[in-house]
Amino acid sequence: MLQLSGKQIPNTLAEILDPGRTALLLWDMEYAIAPNAFNYKDIAANLKVLAGAARQAGVQVFYSVQTPFDLAKEEAGVWVRIRMKRANVTDPAQLLKEKDDPHGREIVDELKPEPADIVFQKRRPDAFIGTDFDLMLRSRGIGTIVIGGVATEGGVEGTARTGRNLGYDMVILKDGVGSRNRELHDMALKLMERTQFDVTTAEEVATVWRGRKK
Repeated sequence: MLQLSGKQIPNTLAEILDPGRTALLLWDMEYAIAPNAFNYKDIAANLKVLAGAARQAGVQVFYSVQTPFDLAKEEAGVWVRIRMKRANVTDPAQLLKEKDDPHGREIVDELKPEPADIVFQKRRPDAFIGTDFDLMLRSRGIGTIVIGGVATEGGVEGTARTGRNLGYDMVILKDGVGSRNRELHDMALKLMERTQFDVTTAEEVATVWRGRKK
Protein backbone atom coordinates (compact mmCIF):
# COMPACT_ATOMS: atom_id res chain seq x y z
CA MET A 1 0.00 0.00 0.00
CA LEU A 2 1.09 3.53 -0.71
CA GLN A 3 0.83 5.98 2.19
CA LEU A 4 -0.17 9.64 1.93
CA SER A 5 -1.02 11.69 5.02
CA GLY A 6 -2.35 8.61 6.80
CA LYS A 7 -4.33 7.46 3.76
CA GLN A 8 -3.70 4.00 2.38
CA ILE A 9 -3.73 3.79 -1.42
CA PRO A 10 -3.90 0.36 -3.13
CA ASN A 11 -1.04 0.13 -5.59
CA THR A 12 -0.31 -3.45 -6.67
CA LEU A 13 -2.84 -5.41 -8.70
CA ALA A 14 -3.45 -7.73 -5.75
CA GLU A 15 -4.20 -4.75 -3.48
CA ILE A 16 -6.46 -3.11 -6.05
CA LEU A 17 -8.37 -6.37 -6.59
CA ASP A 18 -8.84 -7.25 -2.92
CA PRO A 19 -12.18 -9.15 -2.94
CA GLY A 20 -13.39 -7.15 0.05
CA ARG A 21 -13.36 -3.93 -1.98
CA THR A 22 -14.00 -5.17 -5.52
CA ALA A 23 -17.00 -5.75 -7.81
CA LEU A 24 -17.18 -7.39 -11.23
CA LEU A 25 -19.39 -5.64 -13.79
CA LEU A 26 -20.47 -7.62 -16.86
CA TRP A 27 -21.54 -5.00 -19.33
CA ASP A 28 -24.38 -5.57 -21.82
CA MET A 29 -23.88 -9.30 -22.19
CA GLU A 30 -27.40 -9.72 -23.52
CA TYR A 31 -28.49 -11.30 -26.79
CA ALA A 32 -29.27 -8.05 -28.62
CA ILE A 33 -25.73 -6.75 -28.13
CA ALA A 34 -23.01 -9.17 -27.04
CA PRO A 35 -23.12 -11.78 -29.86
CA ASN A 36 -22.46 -9.01 -32.40
CA ALA A 37 -18.90 -8.58 -31.08
CA PHE A 38 -16.17 -9.87 -33.37
CA ASN A 39 -14.60 -11.70 -30.41
CA TYR A 40 -17.81 -12.76 -28.66
CA LYS A 41 -16.92 -16.42 -28.11
CA ASP A 42 -13.58 -15.55 -26.56
CA ILE A 43 -14.88 -12.87 -24.22
CA ALA A 44 -17.88 -14.96 -23.16
CA ALA A 45 -15.57 -17.85 -22.25
CA ASN A 46 -13.15 -15.58 -20.37
CA LEU A 47 -15.92 -13.81 -18.47
CA LYS A 48 -17.58 -17.08 -17.51
CA VAL A 49 -14.38 -18.31 -15.88
CA LEU A 50 -13.81 -14.95 -14.18
CA ALA A 51 -17.37 -14.74 -12.86
CA GLY A 52 -16.92 -18.15 -11.27
CA ALA A 53 -13.69 -17.03 -9.61
CA ALA A 54 -15.40 -13.85 -8.43
CA ARG A 55 -18.24 -15.72 -6.74
CA GLN A 56 -15.85 -18.13 -5.03
CA ALA A 57 -13.83 -15.19 -3.69
CA GLY A 58 -16.91 -13.32 -2.47
CA VAL A 59 -16.70 -10.62 -5.15
CA GLN A 60 -20.11 -9.14 -5.97
CA VAL A 61 -21.09 -9.68 -9.61
CA PHE A 62 -23.20 -7.05 -11.38
CA TYR A 63 -24.86 -7.20 -14.79
CA SER A 64 -26.09 -4.24 -16.80
CA VAL A 65 -29.01 -4.58 -19.21
CA GLN A 66 -29.81 -1.93 -21.81
CA THR A 67 -33.39 -0.65 -21.47
CA PRO A 68 -34.08 2.15 -23.99
CA PHE A 69 -36.51 5.00 -23.51
CA ASP A 70 -39.73 5.05 -25.48
CA LEU A 71 -38.51 6.59 -28.72
CA ALA A 72 -41.57 8.73 -29.45
CA LYS A 73 -42.45 9.86 -25.91
CA GLU A 74 -39.27 9.91 -23.79
CA GLU A 75 -36.08 9.81 -25.82
CA ALA A 76 -33.91 12.92 -26.21
CA GLY A 77 -33.44 14.29 -29.71
CA VAL A 78 -29.71 13.67 -29.77
CA TRP A 79 -30.25 9.97 -29.12
CA VAL A 80 -32.94 9.81 -31.80
CA ARG A 81 -30.33 11.11 -34.26
CA ILE A 82 -27.73 8.64 -33.00
CA ARG A 83 -30.14 5.77 -33.48
CA MET A 84 -30.95 7.03 -36.97
CA LYS A 85 -27.26 6.95 -37.87
CA ARG A 86 -26.91 3.45 -36.49
CA ALA A 87 -29.94 2.27 -38.45
CA ASN A 88 -28.88 4.24 -41.55
CA VAL A 89 -32.27 5.91 -41.97
CA THR A 90 -33.19 9.51 -42.82
CA ASP A 91 -36.65 9.67 -41.26
CA PRO A 92 -37.02 9.12 -37.49
CA ALA A 93 -40.45 7.59 -38.10
CA GLN A 94 -38.65 4.65 -39.67
CA LEU A 95 -37.25 3.79 -36.25
CA LEU A 96 -40.76 3.24 -34.93
CA LYS A 97 -41.05 0.22 -37.19
CA GLU A 98 -38.43 -1.60 -35.15
CA LYS A 99 -40.03 -4.34 -33.06
CA ASP A 100 -39.06 -4.92 -29.46
CA ASP A 101 -37.62 -8.36 -28.82
CA PRO A 102 -37.74 -9.28 -25.10
CA HIS A 103 -35.30 -12.12 -25.79
CA GLY A 104 -32.74 -9.51 -26.82
CA ARG A 105 -32.59 -8.17 -23.26
CA GLU A 106 -31.86 -11.59 -21.76
CA ILE A 107 -28.34 -12.34 -20.57
CA VAL A 108 -26.60 -14.87 -22.84
CA ASP A 109 -26.79 -18.47 -21.68
CA GLU A 110 -23.03 -18.70 -21.08
CA LEU A 111 -23.25 -15.98 -18.44
CA LYS A 112 -26.64 -16.44 -16.83
CA PRO A 113 -26.78 -14.58 -13.48
CA GLU A 114 -26.86 -16.58 -10.28
CA PRO A 115 -29.19 -15.74 -7.36
CA ALA A 116 -26.64 -13.62 -5.48
CA ASP A 117 -25.74 -11.57 -8.58
CA ILE A 118 -27.28 -8.16 -9.19
CA VAL A 119 -28.85 -7.20 -12.53
CA PHE A 120 -29.67 -3.54 -13.08
CA GLN A 121 -31.17 -1.63 -15.96
CA LYS A 122 -29.56 1.39 -17.58
CA ARG A 123 -30.46 3.61 -20.50
CA ARG A 124 -27.13 5.15 -21.45
CA PRO A 125 -23.64 3.78 -22.25
CA ASP A 126 -22.58 4.54 -18.69
CA ALA A 127 -23.42 2.48 -15.59
CA PHE A 128 -23.61 5.57 -13.39
CA ILE A 129 -26.04 7.71 -15.41
CA GLY A 130 -29.63 7.37 -14.21
CA THR A 131 -29.00 4.24 -12.11
CA ASP A 132 -28.39 3.26 -8.47
CA PHE A 133 -25.10 1.59 -9.34
CA ASP A 134 -22.98 4.09 -7.40
CA LEU A 135 -25.19 3.74 -4.32
CA MET A 136 -25.07 -0.06 -4.49
CA LEU A 137 -21.28 0.03 -4.68
CA ARG A 138 -20.79 2.50 -1.84
CA SER A 139 -23.20 0.66 0.44
CA ARG A 140 -20.98 -2.41 0.04
CA GLY A 141 -17.72 -0.53 0.61
CA ILE A 142 -16.53 -1.21 -2.94
CA GLY A 143 -13.63 0.81 -4.29
CA THR A 144 -12.63 -1.20 -7.37
CA ILE A 145 -14.70 -2.13 -10.42
CA VAL A 146 -13.50 -4.79 -12.84
CA ILE A 147 -15.36 -4.37 -16.11
CA GLY A 148 -15.84 -6.60 -19.13
CA GLY A 149 -18.43 -6.80 -21.89
CA VAL A 150 -19.60 -5.02 -25.03
CA ALA A 151 -18.85 -2.48 -26.41
CA THR A 152 -15.32 -1.43 -25.59
CA GLU A 153 -15.65 2.03 -27.15
CA GLY A 154 -19.14 2.52 -25.76
CA GLY A 155 -20.37 1.61 -22.31
CA VAL A 156 -17.11 0.03 -21.18
CA GLU A 157 -15.04 3.15 -21.79
CA GLY A 158 -17.85 5.47 -20.70
CA THR A 159 -18.33 3.64 -17.41
CA ALA A 160 -14.58 3.43 -16.83
CA ARG A 161 -14.14 7.19 -17.17
CA THR A 162 -17.10 8.12 -14.99
CA GLY A 163 -16.11 5.53 -12.40
CA ARG A 164 -12.59 6.87 -12.14
CA ASN A 165 -13.90 10.44 -11.91
CA LEU A 166 -16.05 9.28 -8.99
CA GLY A 167 -13.02 7.84 -7.23
CA TYR A 168 -13.16 4.15 -8.15
CA ASP A 169 -10.20 2.07 -9.29
CA MET A 170 -11.28 0.87 -12.73
CA VAL A 171 -9.78 -2.37 -14.06
CA ILE A 172 -10.40 -3.08 -17.76
CA LEU A 173 -10.31 -6.68 -19.00
CA LYS A 174 -8.50 -6.45 -22.33
CA ASP A 175 -9.49 -10.01 -23.24
CA GLY A 176 -12.96 -9.62 -21.75
CA VAL A 177 -14.24 -6.67 -23.76
CA GLY A 178 -15.33 -6.49 -27.38
CA SER A 179 -17.19 -4.66 -30.11
CA ARG A 180 -18.72 -5.26 -33.51
CA ASN A 181 -16.06 -2.84 -34.78
CA ARG A 182 -12.54 -4.15 -34.21
CA GLU A 183 -10.89 -0.85 -35.13
CA LEU A 184 -12.87 1.10 -32.53
CA HIS A 185 -12.26 -1.65 -29.98
CA ASP A 186 -8.51 -1.46 -30.51
CA MET A 187 -8.51 2.34 -30.41
CA ALA A 188 -10.52 2.43 -27.16
CA LEU A 189 -8.25 -0.09 -25.45
CA LYS A 190 -5.14 1.77 -26.54
CA LEU A 191 -6.59 5.06 -25.31
CA MET A 192 -7.49 3.62 -21.91
CA GLU A 193 -4.04 2.08 -21.55
CA ARG A 194 -2.36 5.37 -22.45
CA THR A 195 -4.51 7.34 -20.00
CA GLN A 196 -3.37 5.19 -17.08
CA PHE A 197 -6.30 2.88 -16.55
CA ASP A 198 -5.46 -0.52 -15.10
CA VAL A 199 -5.77 -2.83 -18.12
CA THR A 200 -5.17 -6.53 -17.57
CA THR A 201 -6.40 -10.01 -18.50
CA ALA A 202 -9.22 -12.06 -17.03
CA GLU A 203 -6.75 -14.76 -16.02
CA GLU A 204 -4.56 -12.29 -14.10
CA VAL A 205 -7.61 -11.11 -12.17
CA ALA A 206 -8.84 -14.66 -11.58
CA THR A 207 -5.42 -15.67 -10.28
CA VAL A 208 -5.58 -12.95 -7.61
CA TRP A 209 -9.08 -13.98 -6.58
CA ARG A 210 -8.30 -17.70 -6.49
CA GLY A 211 -5.69 -16.95 -3.89
CA ARG A 212 -8.21 -15.04 -1.80
CA LYS A 213 -11.22 -17.38 -1.65
CA LYS A 214 -13.74 -16.52 1.05
